[in-house]
Amino acid sequence: MSLDTITIIVAVALGILGLCVGFGKTLRFFTKGIFGIIISVFVCFTFGGMIKGIPAVAELISSLNEKLGNAWGFLQTIHLETVLFYVILFFVVQLVRVLLVHFVCAIFEADVLPMRLINKLLGMVLMVAAVFLLTLLVLAVFRMIEDTSFVQGILEKIDGTFLGKLYESNPVKFVVETAK
Repeated sequence: MSLDTITIIVAVALGILGLCVGFGKTLRFFTKGIFGIIISVFVCFTFGGMIKGIPAVAELISSLNEKLGNAWGFLQTIHLETVLFYVILFFVVQLVRVLLVHFVCAIFEADVLPMRLINKLLGMVLMVAAVFLLTLLVLAVFRMIEDTSFVQGILEKIDGTFLGKLYESNPVKFVVETAK
């Protein structure tokens, strides 16, 4: 059996699993535990700078830095206020994520026929999409360490397949800064 056939079978199986489980449970699964923490860190990393740029937040951080510096100069040097900002932001994002997922799941798991159908269909789509995104992320990590023999062996096996083409044209790219 070819790798492309296996890929199609896995995608169909994931679709069927998502159809059986539904959108609400699939969403809960992909936003709980380590996935949820990764999502929260990503949101903090992506939007933290923009939130820090809001004048009221920037002013609060600046005054906190000044107060910490007055208490102990070392705290101003290490920018403890920025660390505190991101820790607080992380907990706020975690709380919002949990509440939002709970609210969305409650809507999609309503026990009426139209919502049950929508729940099942969106569950199928979400399951396949989430695993596809995870595959893109794994392939992006492979690109970062493609010089290793492990990744070289995998690349040889997927060469010419759908996964090989996906690897070559992967839109997800991690930028690694190198020391100059």
